[in-house]
Amino acid sequence: MSAEHATGMRKTVRQFALAAAACLAVAGGAALATAPSADSAPQHVVADGAATPTPTPTPSPSNGNEWNRVSPAPIPAN
Repeated sequence: MSAEHATGMRKTVRQFALAAAACLAVAGGAALATAPSADSAPQHVVADGAATPTPTPTPSPSNGNEWNRVSPAPIPAN
């Protein structure tokens, strides 16, 4: 194995290790950002053995952006 080949292999391994460390840092940051903490986690309080009811979602208005508008029928081809 020549010195040039060994240097190239070391460079490749170093770049791979750097890329792996960067990916792990990004994945760790995303996990920390999305993990529930004590402050943001929903609190479910059960008093006297009765569970609190789960709220039902309500639709929000479109606010004029027409995301829920029905599209017109296509024009038939001749």
